[in-house]
Amino acid sequence: MTREITARGKQLVQDRATAQEGLALLQRAAAAGGGEASAQLSVMAAAGVLQPPDWNRALDLLCAAAQQGWAPAQAELRLLARGEGEDYAGLRRSVDLAALLRPRPTRILSAAPRMHWAESFLSRAECAWLIARGRARLRRATVYDPRSGAEIVAAARSNSAADFPVLEADLVFVLINARMAATVGLPSPLFEAPNVLHYAPGESFAPHHDYFDPREASGAAELARGGQRIATLLVYLNDAYEGGETDFPVLGKRFKGRTGDALFFANVDPGGKVDPSTRHTGLAPTRGEKWLLSQWVRDRVQGA
Repeated sequence: MTREITARGKQLVQDRATAQEGLALLQRAAAAGGGEASAQLSVMAAAGVLQPPDWNRALDLLCAAAQQGWAPAQAELRLLARGEGEDYAGLRRSVDLAALLRPRPTRILSAAPRMHWAESFLSRAECAWLIARGRARLRRATVYDPRSGAEIVAAARSNSAADFPVLEADLVFVLINARMAATVGLPSPLFEAPNVLHYAPGESFAPHHDYFDPREASGAAELARGGQRIATLLVYLNDAYEGGETDFPVLGKRFKGRTGDALFFANVDPGGKVDPSTRHTGLAPTRGEKWLLSQWVRDRVQGA
């Protein structure tokens, strides 16, 4: 029964009109021993969905989900605690939340456009977690069509992607978003849903920019709807491939990180004007598969 209540609750919280009803169902299922419901409530507590963000409550709920037998929560708690075993209360106590959330040091790659680099932004274990989560839900990646304003499949982009809206993510995703926010100084409510990107040999993303062009009708409409994409955050989730650099042809720069390294760049100048020099290409790996975490940041709260 808790499985059905949980499924219904997860469906209802997706819609603002029924979100409170969905929350109540999830709380009911969790109280009845539903580990999946407790795990969902954990994500919502950390992300501040229908409540102020509360990381300690989020970890308590994740611990409850693990104790209730929800295997994904058990694995997640081990990852966050950097421990093993089935003493989930002990693992919960050993989670160093401050260390997980603290901003990582960066170095400046360029002042114009603004580009920063962070070494070991994610741990190898966190990278492996994201790859496993992404692999399970990959689909052909899409591009923004400036003529229609829609996301479409196009020859310009042949790689695959998996997006993770907050209510379909887990605590690891929410934590990484919070770490990104602290590192770049941009609040996580401005973040779009993160994407795990996969490039098989020969797959690429042709030269493009991430901002919306205000000179185009569809770009202006998207700006009115959801705001400008002011920044892009890329984390290299693996490095066992050849080729596959992130190429900025206007700047004459190419980047390829070691596992866990991150590249952050602004798509607009300090005055908010779009910066064409941020045009970039996801070059194809020539051998091995490439994995990235991609995070776009807008200048307006998302989902508001």
